Amino acid sequence: MTGKGVLRMDTAHEERMTAARLPGDTIVAVLYEQHARIRDQFDAVTATEGADRSAAFDTLRELIATHQAAEDVVLRTVTDKLLPAGLTRASTDEEESLARELADLERTDVRGPEFLPRLRLLEEAFELHAAHEESDEFPAVLAELSAQEQEELGRWMKRAGRIAPTRPHPALAGHPRTEAVVAPFAALYDQARDRLAEAHGKTDA
Repeated sequence: MTGKGVLRMDTAHEERMTAARLPGDTIVAVLYEQHARIRDQFDAVTATEGADRSAAFDTLRELIATHQAAEDVVLRTVTDKLLPAGLTRASTDEEESLARELADLERTDVRGPEFLPRLRLLEEAFELHAAHEESDEFPAVLAELSAQEQEELGRWMKRAGRIAPTRPHPALAGHPRTEAVVAPFAALYDQARDRLAEAHGKTDA
């Protein structure tokens, strides 16, 4: 394993340890776990070849699409009210950059020489976004929301994984955050976001 691989494993381990120290299935604990799982999946893509790499990359796309959609519907609803607009706008910009990198990677042959360097660019975009969430948004949620509110939001984050699509849809929904992105990641993101928003709306009604 490369030195960078060891660093990613340590980071994922630290995120899981941090999640374990938080009470119950709170939103921040769930998000730390999701960040760790995505980091692990980057390693899985790097460690495989051919059809196995393609399958591992499909799983990575699904994890990122569901994670981003759930953050938009659940986390941003809260942090937009808790943090200065500049911070939440920066987080949105990072998500758009991540989506563009993923879209570029989808057009790259997993067997070709360009795939792993482009995968690294995607990983760097994810690491930047995760670091800012963990340093800016997570502390605000922990400081400002009650334990009951954090647990309720955590349940919604976990529910996203159960109701989100696991295969690409042929059409784009045209959400502003995915205008620059081509399917199938954009379709996965749009479907996950729409399904979660619909379910969330029915509960709030």
